[in-house]
Amino acid sequence: MSKLTIDEQMRCVYAALQRLKYGRSTVDIAGELGVSRFMVGRMVQRARDEGLVEVRSVMADPIDAELSHVLADRYGLSAAYAVLAPVGGGRQIRSALASVCARLLVDAIEEDDIVGMTPGRTIIEMCERLESLPMCDVVQLTGVASTDEGEILRAITAMTSAVRGKIHSLHAPMLATDATAGRAIAAQPAVRRALARMDALDRAIVTIGGWPDASLLAAQADQLGEMERLVGRGIVAEIGTTLLDAQGTAVPALEGRTIGISEQQLRSTPQITAVGGGPGKERAVLAVARSGYADVLVTDAATARFLLDHS
Repeated sequence: MSKLTIDEQMRCVYAALQRLKYGRSTVDIAGELGVSRFMVGRMVQRARDEGLVEVRSVMADPIDAELSHVLADRYGLSAAYAVLAPVGGGRQIRSALASVCARLLVDAIEEDDIVGMTPGRTIIEMCERLESLPMCDVVQLTGVASTDEGEILRAITAMTSAVRGKIHSLHAPMLATDATAGRAIAAQPAVRRALARMDALDRAIVTIGGWPDASLLAAQADQLGEMERLVGRGIVAEIGTTLLDAQGTAVPALEGRTIGISEQQLRSTPQITAVGGGPGKERAVLAVARSGYADVLVTDAATARFLLDHS
């Protein structure tokens, strides 16, 4: 039960509504009530503390604003988005993240930007949700970590349909069988041009791969019989082609074999938005948050709380 009298409750609620709902200044409210503007501030706070008024989000996008702010502050990010994803498996969470990423990309992109995108499943869904973007060039940041030709075509088609500028595609696997094969692929003229274009990125949006069970690159490494060796090196995540351990430190374990953005190019990109979440990716998202590569992080609320518990 409130310790305030009914009259005090009425005055506090009135002050809070005038300030929070109608946006009146504290000076204006103070003049009406015959109190100081500092007293108005205390009345508004008291109304909230006593549960006499509620402040709730009515954002169209399903984002926990308070959790997002705390997450960004804790990990030194320029922004974080803790998405209130529906209860379910990875597919539902991926769709929720893709929807928010599509909105963020539309808000962030400027005319003539050079934008990098990894062809992960979340980014593919994001592109399929985009209706139009400003004129910009898009660079595919990695080869495709899948043997499914339909998935490769879907990635390239989604990127092509989303933008009105030039597409620099990487028609290549993400992981070569050995360094010799990697050099041969990287030397192909179209691949070489796309890799060089990554030096000029204005921004990039990249998916987070969770090792060993929530990464297409990890699955490709497993097909080559290398999973045990790589996990033994402490790898829990990848961002672009950079492999990370649990502390977010880069692990040089596939030198010369990955086709895509290098660690140096990643660090040189003015803004990196990293997206990932759901079951099996908690440690990977934590590693990326610790790594310093990401400026913006998009994840689900459950993973965001995991990050705060392990900060």
